[in-house]
Amino acid sequence: MITLTTDFGYMDHYVAAMKAAILKINPDARIIDITHGIRRHDVRHASYVLYAILNEFPEAVHVFVVDPGVGTGRKSIAVKFENGWFVGPDNGIITPVKDKIVEVYEINIKPKSTTFHGRDVFAPAGAYIDMEVLSCLKPITDVVTYPFAAPEKDGNIIRGEVFHIDHFGNVVTNIPDKLVSKPDKIRLGDRILRFVKSYGYAAKNELVALINSENFLEFAVNQGAASEKLNFRPGDKIEVEIL
Repeated sequence: MITLTTDFGYMDHYVAAMKAAILKINPDARIIDITHGIRRHDVRHASYVLYAILNEFPEAVHVFVVDPGVGTGRKSIAVKFENGWFVGPDNGIITPVKDKIVEVYEINIKPKSTTFHGRDVFAPAGAYIDMEVLSCLKPITDVVTYPFAAPEKDGNIIRGEVFHIDHFGNVVTNIPDKLVSKPDKIRLGDRILRFVKSYGYAAKNELVALINSENFLEFAVNQGAASEKLNFRPGDKIEVEIL
């Protein structure tokens, strides 16, 4: 199985061209679209999606094309995990799952274009890897990552960072559920928030804290957007107090 995740959107032909490149190599390929709505050039958004889907598709080849450095000297890489592969630009997308890396390769496929490596490099590499043909790969030892602070707990204080802001405006942190322990309330700056099991347990427009489907602490507003109430961006440091 080959999955595709890009920031190409849905109005142009780019995704179809990638699928054509895959099917020319392997007409029997199973191709799954994860999303083509990644925010343009947003490596952190792509990295959250990779984290979220890696265990959902065991043994799949995950082709990611969020590539503001296309045509420059950045590497094209293939990363082998215990339960699948990542194929894409070496620009930090693999950061949240770097502890799962087994092997790293540079992709040795010459592109026809300097502007469309999704079609010319990543799609063919994904097709070959899915067929277990690895002759286009050269082992390397290092990959690019972006700063990503591990969460830490000091008594009732937990520090982490904003991992992602999703389509609904939910503010997702990188603080795992095991550090939170499902309290009654959480202090966030000068706000005290109720901790609830799910969105429907909050009053309409109430800002609350909960554990999301990826088991991270999240701030949400029932039928609203937490991102409009909280002045956070992905990568911002965050501190909460368990009450």
